[in-house]
Amino acid sequence: MSTGHDSAAAPPEAMHTRYGPLFRWLFARFFGPVRFPAEAEDRLAELARKGTLIYVMRSAGILNFLYFNWAFARRGLPLAKAVLGLGTFLYRPLNLAAQRSSSRSVDAVVQAARAGHASMIFLRRPLLLRSKGASVADAFEKLVALQRETDRPIYLVPQLLIFKRAPSRLRPGVTDVVLGSAEVPGRIHAFTSFLFNYKRSFVKVGLPIDLSQLVQDNPNRPDAIVARLARGALSVGLERELHSVVGPKIKSQQRLIEETMRDRLLRAELAKEAEEKRRRPEAVEQEALRALREISARVSPAWIDGANTVARWVFNRIYDGIEVDEEGLQVAAEASKRAPLVICPTHRSHIDYILISHVLVERGITPPLVAAGANLSFWPLGPMFRRMGAFFIRRSFKGDRVYSAALSAYVRKLARDGYTQEFYPEGGRTRTGRILQPKYGLVSIEVDAWIAGARDDLCFVPVAIDYAKVVEARAYAAELAGGEKRREDLRGLLKAPAVLRSRWGRVHVQIDRPLFLSEFAASRGFDPANHTEEERKDLVFALAHRIAYGMGRVQTITASALVAAAALASPERSVSAHELRGRIEILRRLATAKGSRFSLPLQASGKRAARHAPKEDARETTTAREAGADEELLDETATSQARKAIREAMEGFIEDGQVERRLLDGGPRYRVKRGARPTLDFYKNNIAHHFEEESILAAALWALGGQASWEALIERAQWLSRLLKRELSFQPHVSIEETVRATAERLRAHGLLELDEGGVKSAPAGDEPLGFLQGLIGDVVEAYHVAALALDELEDGSLDRRHLIECCFDHGKEALGAGRIRFEEALSKPTFERALGWLLDAGLILTDGERRLALAGEMQSRAARIAFADEIASFLRRD
Repeated sequence: MSTGHDSAAAPPEAMHTRYGPLFRWLFARFFGPVRFPAEAEDRLAELARKGTLIYVMRSAGILNFLYFNWAFARRGLPLAKAVLGLGTFLYRPLNLAAQRSSSRSVDAVVQAARAGHASMIFLRRPLLLRSKGASVADAFEKLVALQRETDRPIYLVPQLLIFKRAPSRLRPGVTDVVLGSAEVPGRIHAFTSFLFNYKRSFVKVGLPIDLSQLVQDNPNRPDAIVARLARGALSVGLERELHSVVGPKIKSQQRLIEETMRDRLLRAELAKEAEEKRRRPEAVEQEALRALREISARVSPAWIDGANTVARWVFNRIYDGIEVDEEGLQVAAEASKRAPLVICPTHRSHIDYILISHVLVERGITPPLVAAGANLSFWPLGPMFRRMGAFFIRRSFKGDRVYSAALSAYVRKLARDGYTQEFYPEGGRTRTGRILQPKYGLVSIEVDAWIAGARDDLCFVPVAIDYAKVVEARAYAAELAGGEKRREDLRGLLKAPAVLRSRWGRVHVQIDRPLFLSEFAASRGFDPANHTEEERKDLVFALAHRIAYGMGRVQTITASALVAAAALASPERSVSAHELRGRIEILRRLATAKGSRFSLPLQASGKRAARHAPKEDARETTTAREAGADEELLDETATSQARKAIREAMEGFIEDGQVERRLLDGGPRYRVKRGARPTLDFYKNNIAHHFEEESILAAALWALGGQASWEALIERAQWLSRLLKRELSFQPHVSIEETVRATAERLRAHGLLELDEGGVKSAPAGDEPLGFLQGLIGDVVEAYHVAALALDELEDGSLDRRHLIECCFDHGKEALGAGRIRFEEALSKPTFERALGWLLDAGLILTDGERRLALAGEMQSRAARIAFADEIASFLRRD
């Protein structure tokens, strides 16, 4: 805060010397926790080198002035020589008397800019009984005139200090009028809000307006017009920055429903329903209203903030930390200024719903309205979730035109109003750990909203959430073994204390680059104003799979997933630490070569990992001492933090009773206990996406005897990838030939394959690693093989799907006992269900009029069924 010194030349701590110890302590205590983005600091420093800065804020306040001068002084940035719009209340008592009244005038700002000094301008100042405050004197016209006289650029920099993430109301309430709104808070409002929220406050710095460029672009326009353009651009910039944090103005649930009911497309669908079904229009409208009440959220900022406080406490209690891709999140936040975000996370746990909102709120980003299954609308969670931003969707509503039209209209309304949305492309939680094939319902509705003109663009953000341990792991294992999925209810909620008494490791949130719908559609030649229904379906299909691929691409490779993958590769025998080390290393190196993302302890930079890793427990477990702590599961190329993380992951599985360790003369040997394989398989499958191409190629090469021509290898890889299309997510728009050749080259670079013009063969040292890579999908191939064997049950007639899945389990248990399959985790209800879905898609089985399954065409021949099952079995490896 300089009054008699050149702010640009002032040392970083110059401002602090103007106050006594008490004020210096207060500033450090309350201003220190405020997040100031590093990229904004760099941007302001660069602008200060090139020109003169004019800091522009929308709301006047001594708190804003004090904070920014303190923050700028600490960072060596120019301090304001003149301030426009700041009142005198509380001004002089804070030892600012040297800042004379003349330095708060338009002329003072212009004089400071003429001398090359920074200034601060507030656009409005709060007034009692006026929620929007009062405007202040306009300095922009004189600044434009000054810019015409000088070659030194003047930069208008919009900035915000946000200490309460509270959206403004559509209609100001009494407190807004008396104390000021979130946009223009009064002094009492500002100080109390900051006092309660300073640890979660943050700074937003918008894109600067280069006044020299604006003048150059408008050489013949009067200064007043150019000044109006500058002020308008600043207002838009500040509004975008604020909107990215607080979101759109709050509307009541009832008002949102009323506005949705006025949607012209919804009215047309309701009229069509009434006409075709000969129903009274009033009755159809009442049905739509009931549907909207069933669907719609009832957003309450107070509930969101309260829930976030509880979530912060819970997450600190049960998790060792939440690792967030801050860079990716910042990119998404910037994208939200261009178009509303549609966040698309992987779905591993019910924790996902709360986690994403918590991460966003903690970082000053608008929390989303979340599409949740109607199964979660039970009391008391349902009403609570609605207030926290959930809107509920039935699992199935095929054929229900009114409900479908109401849901589509509600999503269009959310898009039109600019709400951030969140939905889970997989539809439900994955029980196997693999990314499920995307459901097209909500993707289609979002695309239709864009086509209908609800918004010029929508921005889809694929997100991967990975847990060291999943709270629902035991329930998933029971469902995989054929148990029925339990309906969510109050009894499940009462089990929460058991969850709070345990520790569940670390959580990882990774964000893929944003995907703008307009650009994606244009890249496919799609015209929203002129297209066929088939083209629309193709766009929805491509978009859904591109989102799924993005989710998988950024999945975090964790220590527990690497250990699980390595340990599961040998179903019949125990393995040594040396064998485990070799398997973990091949995965780590392949993933590194592909640019995959690792958890912090596994990253190459040991220093960065050390800063973020949890504190090491000084206590050494008995099992670790018995095993010999010098036996590492990573080689010497790994950092000490990586080796420690791998060792701790194995210790965790041993302590949980899932892995058994035996001490022999040759060192420790490890074996996954019977019954524990499905649980570990979940963690292995969390990273299976990163190695799908290598696994497919290894299995195809095995089927060809370890040596093959390029043509034969590509043909086998293509057959297997088509068989497993419901399990895998390959990169869109890349041919199978390109994929096979690129994958083979990666494996050659690691010494696992030998390549020439004629074809491919396993390298002398590649047999065991290739067998291990094939084993990463071995359980899935075995499940499909079992499903093919179970088709014999249809020889005497049709069966319902549930009965046929029971037959799959019977055949699988028999095959497992006889040694015809090796992987216990192959007996998986979700995988059997997807295998039957594939058989239906391929036309090998069909449904009769009663929705029962029956053999189709050539599969009625037992010889054809045996040939089909044998072809699948050719990809299975035998040790």
